[in-house]
Amino acid sequence: MLLPDSDDETNRLNALRSYDILDSLPEADYDNITNLASQICQTPISLISLVDEKRQWFKANRGLALRETPRQFSFCAHAILNPYETFLVPDARQDERFASNPFVTGAPHVVFYAGVPLVDADGFALGSLCVLDDKPRELDPAQLTALRALTNQVVNLLALRKANRALLQSEQRYRTLAAELEEQVQKRTQALKDANDELNRANGNLQQFASVASHDLQEPLRKIQSFGSLLQNQYADQLGEGRTYLDRMQSAANRMSILIRDLLSYSRISAIHDNRHLIPLSAVVQTVLMDLELVIAETGAVVQVDALPEVLGDSVQLGQLFQNLLGNALKFSRPDPSRRPKASTAKTPLIQIRVQTLLAKNLPTTIKPSLSAPLYYRIDVIDNGIGFEQKHADRIFQVFQRLHGKSEFSGTGIGLAICEKVVTNHGGAIAATSRPGQGATFSVYLPN
Repeated sequence: MLLPDSDDETNRLNALRSYDILDSLPEADYDNITNLASQICQTPISLISLVDEKRQWFKANRGLALRETPRQFSFCAHAILNPYETFLVPDARQDERFASNPFVTGAPHVVFYAGVPLVDADGFALGSLCVLDDKPRELDPAQLTALRALTNQVVNLLALRKANRALLQSEQRYRTLAAELEEQVQKRTQALKDANDELNRANGNLQQFASVASHDLQEPLRKIQSFGSLLQNQYADQLGEGRTYLDRMQSAANRMSILIRDLLSYSRISAIHDNRHLIPLSAVVQTVLMDLELVIAETGAVVQVDALPEVLGDSVQLGQLFQNLLGNALKFSRPDPSRRPKASTAKTPLIQIRVQTLLAKNLPTTIKPSLSAPLYYRIDVIDNGIGFEQKHADRIFQVFQRLHGKSEFSGTGIGLAICEKVVTNHGGAIAATSRPGQGATFSVYLPN
């Protein structure tokens, strides 16, 4: 038995196994090649032989009933020792290497052998394509050329088999990964559904609580205010200095009533989901301006509004958004009239609503809309009022955050929190820029 270099042989055997062809079923493509080889070389036997540790196994065999033979009696085991040379034995009976070979001395009585090694792309000889005869002979150059060409076709078939096997394994891995991913997606989807159901229940409970709390808190407040008014109207003269405390009590009760109302408004702003419609913002703003008509007249404010677009959303929430933004612009347009030194020195309140369209990539880096879109409308509400320090720009959107005392400007500190919640519900973002005494600009970004 031939013993090639152990390291090379180990690598060769690993290469052979990588084709997963040993002991596979017969295939017509390989059988056709051995048929052609026998016809071209005019031999009764033609084999595609693959050599492993202990045997030579025939992927295709014409003229021989055997499927394998021991490696120690194999002609092909000699052929693979010189991978790039055709191995020729004109008369095995006269060759000391094969003269006593049982396949020479007995059936099938091999006398002539010609084998071309099957060398793969990595240079490993896996076996050979060989032709055999029971009498001495030689192959002419044309037959040798054809035999080598057929050998190349066998190597191509083996490479194709390996590629198809790799592809099948990749597809199996892909299907396995896809199944695992699908299972994870289903689990995640169910988890999200459960979380969403829980959130909806929590929101429902919160709204129910807000409604009940509003009623239960407002009712005693109304009684306090009612009895306070009764005391003011009927017993004011008898209260003396106590009237001051009564007035302060009524003022506190009024503020509490407004606070409860605003908190209820904030809690009722929920996600709009499927309730979205195309809303013309120009109509929304005009309705708000009509509601603020008296305040605008009292302040002498000038309001300039661009032609505004339509957006997908909820008209009630968008009304709350502009009601708060315009209301704030009017409120902070000047100091309280009773505290203003001279009306003649007051600046005429000017409020502008401007709009432009921006590509998503051109949004300021600090703007993070809650919904991704290719285009956004930027709607600026600009005033020339008292302004504020820019360092407070983020804080003003938090609930109960006020930059001015109650004695200067009324309010609960909830209006801008409502604005941010509405804008987030509509997939957008809101930001503010200002300087003291230079007015303020509130920029609303909504998906186009």
